[in-house]
Amino acid sequence: MAGQRSRRRNRFFVWTAVAMLVVVALGFGKSFYLRPVFSDTPLPTYLAVHGIVMTAWYLLFLAQALLAGSGRIDLHRRLGIAGVALAAAVVATGALVHLRLIPRMQALGRIASPEDLAFAIDFALQGLASLAPFVVLIALAVWWRRRPAVHKRLMFWAMAWTLGPAFTNTRPLGQFLDSLVVPYLPFFPADLFWLVALLAYDWTTTRRIHPATWLGFLLLALYFLFAMPWIAGNATLQAWLKACLGLTG
Repeated sequence: MAGQRSRRRNRFFVWTAVAMLVVVALGFGKSFYLRPVFSDTPLPTYLAVHGIVMTAWYLLFLAQALLAGSGRIDLHRRLGIAGVALAAAVVATGALVHLRLIPRMQALGRIASPEDLAFAIDFALQGLASLAPFVVLIALAVWWRRRPAVHKRLMFWAMAWTLGPAFTNTRPLGQFLDSLVVPYLPFFPADLFWLVALLAYDWTTTRRIHPATWLGFLLLALYFLFAMPWIAGNATLQAWLKACLGLTG
């Protein structure tokens, strides 16, 4: 019985990592992985680099889940050192993508009015703000690396948090899911997928919900619903972003 529970624990995070890779492939297949098939316009270098870094990040999560599941904790910990460097690259390239958002939209002719600019500033600031929970989750996961139950759940939420863009209504996956829930909800809350999966994992393996499961979701939800809109609407931060980009008005 104990061996069966152990195998179930091992399989969960492996299949979760596979599911996340599928989500990424569906969300960014046309715009990134299969872009030459669907578009004649190449991506700017910084976007291509960010896409490669993010792909490596999801593949690393799968590799780490496989190593932990097979009992190779020694290799898991060694690879974790490289994982910290890769996480830093995720933050650095993500920040660059959001800082370059407005100039890119201007170059594409998508900012034609003050309202368009205000929306772009809001979107860019929310994107930059979204990097903070990722940094905190990774830092805490590293801090509690000797406590596997906490560590792997923190990593789980760090991974799930980065998948939000794959579910936006500008992506094929987001468009499909939004069409199913629009009569009931204003948008599809993608993190509920991951919450239900982790709750089910907790209950079937330990018959209780681990605090890192519900606390992680609750804190991310509160940050998304309240902190990110406040940051985007903060006049000081808006002025800072305009100054960084050389915008006037």
